[in-house]
Amino acid sequence: MLLDMAEPGPDQQFDSVFHRPQRRRRSQPALSRERIVAATIALLDREGATALTMRKVAAELGVHATSLYWYVERREDLVDLAVDEILTEAAAALPASDVPWETALKETARRFYSALTAHTWAAEFAGSRPLIGPNAVALSRRVVAAIQESGGDEEARAAAIRAVSNQILGAATSAVAMRVAKSRSPQEHEEAVATAVADSDFLAVENTYFDQALDLIVEGVKARRGTRGR
Repeated sequence: MLLDMAEPGPDQQFDSVFHRPQRRRRSQPALSRERIVAATIALLDREGATALTMRKVAAELGVHATSLYWYVERREDLVDLAVDEILTEAAAALPASDVPWETALKETARRFYSALTAHTWAAEFAGSRPLIGPNAVALSRRVVAAIQESGGDEEARAAAIRAVSNQILGAATSAVAMRVAKSRSPQEHEEAVATAVADSDFLAVENTYFDQALDLIVEGVKARRGTRGR
């Protein structure tokens, strides 16, 4: 779930791995949070979301499961760290502040979407967990900043932010699900889609039209701003 426009107050903070201080040891340990995250991503890429357990990540690293608890408290910590890690590249080169808002919005949303669809498990987790890691926050804040630059009142901006959030997560989830279904049984997938939708809708089901949908959102923001201005 992407960030909303408002920053959470002290009483709204989630119990998150990102809000807990990391424990330090006197000697350099063989294990580290970075190694744990890398092993988690490797396991998820190979076996999928349902395979993720503390025990399996420990086995991936060749250590006992209890060793992980020095760095993470539960499975959800592994999920949050892994999702934010795969967003690192997307958050590393965000549009500059002087880029036109519509360009910045579409570029940031596309980077977010591409990162989530690069791993079959990422969109599923992103839709069910609050995205409050540093990379997710950076991406979300750039989306919010772009929409705030578009003008309009607070309600219109909030609606636009939610529309972009839903587009990123919804399109990523659909695209990954379609890709997985095709890879498992291409013929059954084609037959199921053909049965479920009319011929005129088939192309829309097969293609997320991510960029085109973003264009519609941007045009809607502009049109609503123009209407309110008059």
